[in-house]
Amino acid sequence: MNRADTDTAPQYDPALGLAGLPGAPRWEPAGQRGLYRSEWVNVDLVAVRPPTAPPYEHHVVRMADAVAVVLEDPERGVLMLHRHRFITDTVGLELPAGAIDPGEDPVTAAVRETAEETGWAAEGPRLYLSRCVSNGRSDQFFHFVHARAGRWLGGPENHDEGHAVWVGHQHLREVLGGDLVSCAPSHLGLLHAMTFGLLRNGPVGGSVHAREQG
Repeated sequence: MNRADTDTAPQYDPALGLAGLPGAPRWEPAGQRGLYRSEWVNVDLVAVRPPTAPPYEHHVVRMADAVAVVLEDPERGVLMLHRHRFITDTVGLELPAGAIDPGEDPVTAAVRETAEETGWAAEGPRLYLSRCVSNGRSDQFFHFVHARAGRWLGGPENHDEGHAVWVGHQHLREVLGGDLVSCAPSHLGLLHAMTFGLLRNGPVGGSVHAREQG
């Protein structure tokens, strides 16, 4: 039996979009109970009814939305942080990022986080993407902001966040392809900015090289 005899998946039609596809089966929530509460994270057990299976309880992590920033300089490239994450025990390059405080919008949070984590002012910030990066487990959305590097403000507030480095436009493609960007939000935000022409200089092939800021 060949694949053509068994494959019933429809072909996506860009002229129709999602409306041209069969309706997505809906999972219906039917109540929830809290397991853990803190100012940083809440964990709930949500009773959910799958379309063809008995209801069950699903763990859901609820967190404040976050923002990640593609801070660009026309000569130096994109500013990233070289940091260690103890949860996964990984080291890599990440975009400046952090939680959105109560009362903040993503753009305001982006300007604040950039100054706090890198010591640079973000000018002309623009929100270009919002996505849930783990929607099978968490309700947290990441919002992605592109900005120009402004003036140097004198240093990050906390050096524990890692060291800021400029990654030249010509090295961005290899940085992504070489597994040097270790977290999904940074990978998504940077790849989207590169793919859809948000950066001033299109990335080209080249060796990996990150210049210390200053």
